[in-house]
Amino acid sequence: MPQIVSFDECFQTVPKLDPPSDLDAFWKEGIQALKKIPLNASYKTVLKGSFIWESLNDISFQSVGNHTLYGKLAIPRKRGNRPVVVYFHDYLAIPEEIQKGYSDLGVAQLHITLRGHGEEMIQAPVDPNTGRSPIGWTPNYFAHSLDQKEDFYMRKLYLDVLKTIEFLKQSDGIDGDKIILHGKSLGSALAVFGAAYSDKIKGLILETPSFCYIDKDQLSLKLNPWVKELTPFLEKRATKKIDYKKELAYFDALYYAKKIKIPALFSCGMEDDKSHPKSVFALFNHMNCDKRMQLYPTEGNDAGKEKQPQANLEFVKEILEL
Repeated sequence: MPQIVSFDECFQTVPKLDPPSDLDAFWKEGIQALKKIPLNASYKTVLKGSFIWESLNDISFQSVGNHTLYGKLAIPRKRGNRPVVVYFHDYLAIPEEIQKGYSDLGVAQLHITLRGHGEEMIQAPVDPNTGRSPIGWTPNYFAHSLDQKEDFYMRKLYLDVLKTIEFLKQSDGIDGDKIILHGKSLGSALAVFGAAYSDKIKGLILETPSFCYIDKDQLSLKLNPWVKELTPFLEKRATKKIDYKKELAYFDALYYAKKIKIPALFSCGMEDDKSHPKSVFALFNHMNCDKRMQLYPTEGNDAGKEKQPQANLEFVKEILEL
């Protein structure tokens, strides 16, 4: 459990922005390389009880590092190309189920499985004596290549978002100019990046965002698996050769906040032990756009599990004028 922080303290969290001087140049180079990668998209129809009123597809496409991304795409069977909500799940979580509420509105849904997740997930070692895996084991995707930014896991995730948008623009039945990005915790950082570097995004749903304002408060929450994986890096004394915290700044979603000009819906649990409330508010406070916050004073990382889906649905209806 994080140290309890007050709403006032969070509301006044407006950290000074000091992004790397070559931040945009770093991403421009990555985006140019991404454009040269063929999409190689595939669609496989899934037969379900809802087949009459929506088409459900297992999809895949290529992204950076010769990697294949997977997901599920549901398109309501209505005339014309459909707007779409894209969902990015949290680190080490599983994708959410397709939501009937969006289908009823005539809104398509794409649920992306983050690279290294699903069937690709590195499996925890099993103790031959007990038959159990170590408690708290993680695959250490964040524990490599921070000193070689081009190979860092978060860079690949961010570029995957832009490849996802390219995939949607080329998908039959989808209006590639009406995209809403929805992220949970780490997935929220992906959504922010996508909106910062694409003009096709019409709105953002950011549930308990993390990987934003990666400061001592966020880094104190060792129940968060990416924090746990990064800690050995960040505890090393900075040398002339490399300062890991400066390297991490290239991927901190806080530094994309000023680029966001579209409506954003946030949620925040004031007792969150994975996404620090001050980090959530830092991102919120630095966005200069139509923004609103669903606040849950006594809830944690699952804040709003009962109420938030309806709030998200109302937001999508408003943004898409449905």
